[in-house]
Amino acid sequence: MSVPSSRAVPLAVAHRGDPVSYRENTVPAFVAAVGQGADMVELDCQLTSDDRVVVLHDRTLARLWRLDRAVRTMSAADVAAVEQDGCRVPLLAEVLRAVPVQVMVDVSGLEIMPRAYAEVCQAGAGQRCVFVGSLQALRWLRAADAAARIGLTWGEAQLPGDALLDELRPELYNPRFDLIDSAAVAVMHGRGIGVSTWTVDDEQAMAGLVALGVDAIVTNRVAQLVALLAPLRGGHAE
Repeated sequence: MSVPSSRAVPLAVAHRGDPVSYRENTVPAFVAAVGQGADMVELDCQLTSDDRVVVLHDRTLARLWRLDRAVRTMSAADVAAVEQDGCRVPLLAEVLRAVPVQVMVDVSGLEIMPRAYAEVCQAGAGQRCVFVGSLQALRWLRAADAAARIGLTWGEAQLPGDALLDELRPELYNPRFDLIDSAAVAVMHGRGIGVSTWTVDDEQAMAGLVALGVDAIVTNRVAQLVALLAPLRGGHAE
């Protein structure tokens, strides 16, 4: 499928790594996504009982790991001991060591952000991490660090107001893909804000977003997106 070649090429962002071929949010999934050409990986954070940040979307281990326990009631060692098919829930610090590309750190709650931010800083990864997630968490982060990289996650049809954009100073506006149109892209680009959008697995939708001029596309099928973008990059997919 052809796409316009006159625009900057958007980043290919791997949603939870490669969740199609590997268990999502695990080191093998992230490593595979990087190997497929991802420019950035997206991951989710939860807190253990001893306040370590683990990479997991759900609050419990039930869906992915068949253990009906809340992560917040388990220590980091307890979580690490849950292993299936050679995979386990990694610490955020482990993923940051394993993944050399940019990372989109999705923080779903205010209580998680201080620890996630601290662990990113301790890993020396602040310049390659963009934080997205709950508005409360992002407000805490901006108050704590004027230079932190923020993507404003958005799920409403109406664009965020000027006051919120001025407060957070996001480098990315990060809405669901069905909320993106040319007017929204123009408004954000007019303010010097890039546009990232999620979660896009259909090739026709990917091509349409490229045509609109978005700056990053989050997908579960990163190899497919990389192949679509390859002609714009003057090369071939990995």
